[in-house]
Amino acid sequence: MNMKKILLSSISMATLTCAMMTAALFSSCSSEEEQTPENQQPVELQIVTSINTRAVNASWTAGDQIGVFALKGTTQDYSNMKYVTENGSGTFLPAAEDQTIMLPYDGNSYTIAAYYPYTASAASGTYSIDVSNQDNQEAIDLLVAAPVSNVSKVSPEAALDFYHKLVKIALTMQHGDGITAEQLAYMTVTISGQQTTGTCDIINNGAVVGTGNATNVITLQTSADGTSSEAILLPAATTEGMVLTFNIPNAGEYKWEVKNAAKSQSFDAGNKYKYNITINKTKLDVKPSIEDWADGNDGGENGNAI
Repeated sequence: MNMKKILLSSISMATLTCAMMTAALFSSCSSEEEQTPENQQPVELQIVTSINTRAVNASWTAGDQIGVFALKGTTQDYSNMKYVTENGSGTFLPAAEDQTIMLPYDGNSYTIAAYYPYTASAASGTYSIDVSNQDNQEAIDLLVAAPVSNVSKVSPEAALDFYHKLVKIALTMQHGDGITAEQLAYMTVTISGQQTTGTCDIINNGAVVGTGNATNVITLQTSADGTSSEAILLPAATTEGMVLTFNIPNAGEYKWEVKNAAKSQSFDAGNKYKYNITINKTKLDVKPSIEDWADGNDGGENGNAI
């Protein structure tokens, strides 16, 4: 009888031990699956823009390219990746597979910074500006997005608000006494007292810093009929020394000091300065106004011509 009890006890202990080992094995497998599940993969960054103002148009153009940075603290995990809006909708996708920003699978977040227009030379995070040539204004219309933080695999969309970092001036001209419409068609317009080069810290949405002396003359982009003219300029703390010059063959040269307008004492980033000008044989009549480049808040005033 005792031998039977001992035998049964041994069998029970063996069974219990096997069951415990089996449970431990399954528990170990389950633990490993939790640590490396199939869904622990990096997630692709999604970019949409919530501002659509540009130098020439009021919306993005199909094929527009932006440069995008993904930062962990101050470290650039991704630098100057090229993204494109294929249809001009403002939703941007990687221009190529190797330009894709992937958000970490471990849940760590990025800060996303971006700018327009894309240039390979901005890889360091500093954008070089040159507005000396106004022939292609889209190429010099610098927009920088306010950095968006806490972008991660659980919140992969970066809604980027882009801001104009430069200044736009827009002139509307008409002929007055002693000047014909045909004469306007041959007119050239310049503005003096300009810094034409500068830099911008695009990662931190910094202000534009001009380089060189403010002694350059910029030729504005003027329509074929001479009725409109515009330029993109660097911001300036003062417009002292800035002169708009209208040169009309067979009529003469006409000048107007920008500082004569009360609202044009400085050129502030993101503003659009508008001037309605009547060119007479003996004088200029100028009506300036200022508006936000994006929102169009007008305020008119009169200016004096020289």
